[in-house]
Formats: sequence, structure tokens, C-alpha cells
Amino acid sequence: MKILDTEIEFDFYDAEQAEKFEKYAEIATQELNNINANKIKQSVFIRTVYEIVERCFNNIFGEGIAEKIFNNKKDFHLCIKAFKDLVKSRLEQENVIAKEIDDLQKEMSEATTKYSNRATRRTKK
Repeated sequence: MKILDTEIEFDFYDAEQAEKFEKYAEIATQELNNINANKIKQSVFIRTVYEIVERCFNNIFGEGIAEKIFNNKKDFHLCIKAFKDLVKSRLEQENVIAKEIDDLQKEMSEATTKYSNRATRRTKK
């Protein structure tokens, strides 16, 4: 997956990696939602957002990845774009998983129907 200009190896199909994503993305989302931007200075708001996203990325992908992604900049727009890139990658893979599950269920249904029809014909003989 690509976050900003950084290519990151991550497999949403792996249960442990998916679980790690779910845990830390949820924590980050809750923390971001709890910030009251109206009660703090803008610089504090930007730093807080950066620290939340940085912690999320480091927890999911490994310590130090946030520095690599953000080039040591604590830029609000970069943080938001990077977090959106992460969520977008997850949604794309969720769509692939959903399609694969639908295909599997369709094939299983067809196989069951075919077997059921064959069994029905045999009992009629």
C-alpha cells in the first residue's frame, strides 16, 4: 500500500495484521473525535493530531514509520491525507474480500444444488 509517497508492506488479509489495524485505527479515530479544536490553540491542535496519527502508524506498521512517511514534518494536511490513504487502502481490500466471499458462496451454492439434483435423480431410479 502507498501512504503519501511511502510504499508500505501490509497485508489486510492476514488476521493478525488486520486485527492490529482495527485496534489502532479505532483508537486513533476515537482520539481524533475527542479533540475540541475550539478550546485549544491551533498549534496545539495540529501537534495533537500529528501525535495521534504518528502513534497509530507506528503501532500498526512499526516504530519509526511515521517519521519516514511524514519526512519529520508535523503538517496537519499531511497527517489527514496519510490517514485517508490508510483508510482508503483498507476499504479497497474490504471490497476485494467481500467479492471473494460472494464468489465462494455462489460456487458453494451451485455445488450444493448440483449435488442435490444428482442425489434426487438417483433416488428416483
